[in-house]
Amino acid sequence: MNSRALDVNSILIRAACATVLAITAGFLLFALAGCGPSNEERIEQAISQPLEAVKSKDEATLANLLSDDAKQQLSDVGIDPVAYISAFFDGFDYALGPIEIDKDTATVQVTITCKTTDSIFAALQQQAQDDFESGASANNTEEQTKTVVAENALSLINAASPVQHDPMAITLHKVDKSWIVDTDINGALLKALQG
Repeated sequence: MNSRALDVNSILIRAACATVLAITAGFLLFALAGCGPSNEERIEQAISQPLEAVKSKDEATLANLLSDDAKQQLSDVGIDPVAYISAFFDGFDYALGPIEIDKDTATVQVTITCKTTDSIFAALQQQAQDDFESGASANNTEEQTKTVVAENALSLINAASPVQHDPMAITLHKVDKSWIVDTDINGALLKALQG
């Protein structure tokens, strides 16, 4: 298989990981600003606000989900970062389950529906392998290969169907009157995005 196609896969995976970290940072910012009359409402707000911004494809939120480095890497292989992140979150949704509060700790079951990088990258690798085996890409220059891979990547991301994942337990801790989402959300979101 063409190593340039694998380089693009690596870039797309790093961009997905950077996206998870940016969403997590959003949890912290929104959690600190939570102000509802009850603990349940504050908890719901701490989790829902950043997820709702992703779901509604808020332009400012989407613009901040990729680091400058990730944007540059995507651009370098011919992928428009805005198109990438927007396509990746088509069909994104979430549902909050029961909230369990024990003093200053709370747990919420969150179900995420999203496209997964594993299925997208598996399809992209299969397509690159098929092109290689058929000889379709044998005479391509590096620039032509990047263009083909970028077009294929965006096409596959657009065509991917969101998957509903098993509920994940999200833990929050109360600090003053605000509920802060624990950093264990990183692994949970990354697992959902990867599939």
